[in-house]
Amino acid sequence: MSRGSAIGCTLLAALGLAGCFYTDPINQRPAVDIRAASSDPIYRGSHVAFTAEAADPDSVVIFLTWRAYVCTDASVLETCDQAPFYTGVLDTAEFDVPILRADEAVPVQSLRLVLEAEDDYGATAKPSEELVLPVLNAPPALKLDKISRYAYLAGTPIQLFALVSDADDGPLFVQPLVWEVFGPAGASYELSELVVPQPSDPQQSQFGKELVVAAEGEWEIRVTARDHLGAESVQTLMIAVGPDEPPCLAQLTPIVPTGGLALPITEETLFRVPVVVDELDVYPPVGGDAVLGTTRFRWSLQGPGQSSHVELVGAVGNSVAIDPAAYTPGEVLDLRVEVFDRNNLAIPCPESEPSCASIATKPTCIQRQSWRVEVR
Repeated sequence: MSRGSAIGCTLLAALGLAGCFYTDPINQRPAVDIRAASSDPIYRGSHVAFTAEAADPDSVVIFLTWRAYVCTDASVLETCDQAPFYTGVLDTAEFDVPILRADEAVPVQSLRLVLEAEDDYGATAKPSEELVLPVLNAPPALKLDKISRYAYLAGTPIQLFALVSDADDGPLFVQPLVWEVFGPAGASYELSELVVPQPSDPQQSQFGKELVVAAEGEWEIRVTARDHLGAESVQTLMIAVGPDEPPCLAQLTPIVPTGGLALPITEETLFRVPVVVDELDVYPPVGGDAVLGTTRFRWSLQGPGQSSHVELVGAVGNSVAIDPAAYTPGEVLDLRVEVFDRNNLAIPCPESEPSCASIATKPTCIQRQSWRVEVR
């Protein structure tokens, strides 16, 4: 006798009624709901998790069945794969969303998730619970970088790099990058291809450009990466292009006495400039670089009885020798060196100044220095 039949006979006997009839109580259907573990958008290839919330007032055990399908538009069943890519029977469904549908050609654009429930008396949830979720196409990831060997000066090459990846399609499905350059009004520039090394990670690709701008100021580089499905990323890179400032005397030998004192010499002495610092025209010169040049030196001497410095003809290198034998002991000479880069700017200090630093923000960057020399 079933549970319901026994209950029915017991009630009739208690009422003193003859006979017995059999009834079964109605077994209520279970109720289920699907809860997403995250409210974040779902992308192709992303990992997702869902939890079942089930209730049944007259059953202890509820059996769950999950089925997940990928589609072009899950609201139209004909655009879904016939077979589910995922099935499960636990309280939680957790899986990676496929990138392509079963034909391995059509991108996934939608997800259909079905949850069925059955209690221990055989009643099933009607209708089954379903979720229709959009699946997004992740845009390419884009990272920009820049390098300049020449202090980001106008007229010199600046190397630009773009590192690209695409989480759901790979870098091969990224369309050619779009490079845009914005600078001061009316300023011209040249942008050319640059061959760059490829990263060891096969999921990344690197592209390069060489930029030469004609003017100082702020320049903006804007790069757009777009994949074959139209998703795009835009990144910008700011470049401050500065002036080519005058060169700086970095080392002098012998050391210049301070306080206006004279340097005594008793034998032929070599006055040298071992190092000149400049953005482009340095000393010692750097070979094998078509952009870099060499400092230009100008030496002059104010001898006994002279009212001004006279340029030493032929003294174009970084050193000059003074022989005291050519002078009378006790005489004082003033030997001067001045340095110039390719801009050949005039040194702005008066001729009477023994040293000159023409960059207001760099008072230690000297373009002119004099030695006061006493013959012994």
